[in-house]
Amino acid sequence: MDRRITPARNDLAADWLRDKVKAEHYVAGAPRTVIRDGAPLYFTPERSATMESQLIHGEVFQVYEERNGWCWGQNLTDNYVGYVAAADLAAGVPAPDHQVAALHAHLYTEPDLKRPTAGMISMSGRVKIMDVEGKFCRIASGHWLHSRHLVSLGYTTQDLVGTAVKFIGVPYLWGGRTAQGLDCSSLVQIALAMAGIPAPRDSDLQEASVGTPVAMDNPQDFSRITEGDLVFFPGHVGFFVTGWRFLHANAFDMQVSLHGFSDVLDRANTDNAGVTSIRRVTG
Repeated sequence: MDRRITPARNDLAADWLRDKVKAEHYVAGAPRTVIRDGAPLYFTPERSATMESQLIHGEVFQVYEERNGWCWGQNLTDNYVGYVAAADLAAGVPAPDHQVAALHAHLYTEPDLKRPTAGMISMSGRVKIMDVEGKFCRIASGHWLHSRHLVSLGYTTQDLVGTAVKFIGVPYLWGGRTAQGLDCSSLVQIALAMAGIPAPRDSDLQEASVGTPVAMDNPQDFSRITEGDLVFFPGHVGFFVTGWRFLHANAFDMQVSLHGFSDVLDRANTDNAGVTSIRRVTG
């Protein structure tokens, strides 16, 4: 089983895996809400470890173990498994009713845009509105968000490219999932999330499950490709954009960029890492 999305270790596993994996103990776990936007997720409980992903404010993390300030569990948004600092999670947070639609929304200490801020919440972050004063909404943490940055949980946009293009210039960050830094698969994941379409965390998992294949007669056949199609390479993914362009978070220039599709293909083919598939997402 894939350890990225299977909450199982030799000593401990989720109880719903009892008939599928062998472990010393099985537990039901308990849900906690992410209260720190961009909370790092690691595969080992060490801050010096590689950050494999991040959790977004309002996501639910099923905790199967808490020890030494770390929680081991699973992000219920994309099923990613790992260790998260216990301080970044909380129990008893009210269920959300709105989400952030801006790249990120500032948390104000008072309902006044001139007052100090205390952090931010990223696009797709979820909140519960407790009070409204003018153009500001107070959330469960006691902070205020500007109403222009919020939409209802039921809001969706099918313009995947329109969502992704907002991130142009955002730095590339391995494991990142926010406008402070993100990687190729999280750019796709966020755009799909705003379209109401759940998606796995990593590009190989997305390639196996998101959308439907676009037929290619050969690896260089792009005759059927269209705006918004997902183009997959080994370990990489991005959006095809009209005008023979490619929108992706990339380590070539360390940011979200809109490149000429031919240039991307040339670089990939030079590295013997050409297109592996094209997939089309429909709402």
